[in-house]
Amino acid sequence: MSGTDDFSGFEVIRAAMEVEKNGHRFYAAMVEKSHTQLARELFAQLAQDEVGHLRTLENLATTYEDGAFWEGEEEFLPYLRRFNDKEVFPSTEQVAAVLVSKEGDIRALELAIDAEEKFAAFFQTATLNARDPEGKKAFAWLAAEEGRHAAILKERKAKILGH
Repeated sequence: MSGTDDFSGFEVIRAAMEVEKNGHRFYAAMVEKSHTQLARELFAQLAQDEVGHLRTLENLATTYEDGAFWEGEEEFLPYLRRFNDKEVFPSTEQVAAVLVSKEGDIRALELAIDAEEKFAAFFQTATLNARDPEGKKAFAWLAAEEGRHAAILKERKAKILGH
């Protein structure tokens, strides 16, 4: 297996489910630790979006099930495990460190923007490199969703800063 080039649609969906689970944990932690109502509302909305994405992905997985399971499971599972909290989403310790003051909400937004942009870029690159048509389509959907989250975060940051 060469990177994500040969991932089927099902494999993309399965990997994305891990991303969404970790994203939900990240945003739920942000809700609890944020100082402003505006930030809490935003992070709660994003946490719910991640749950919605997970449900969408679960439904999409059924459309890819015929011949979906990849034979090289021992190679695929380490890829899935890459999507842990410390890989792209900031760790609990990093979140706690930036949220010690009201300015921390802005820094937390910046951490979230960075994570969403990294995922959007990763999925966009995977879209370009994917050879499997279903995998390409699934990666493109994920890139768009992560890009949408980054845009929401940037808009909210500007609103909080009064821009």
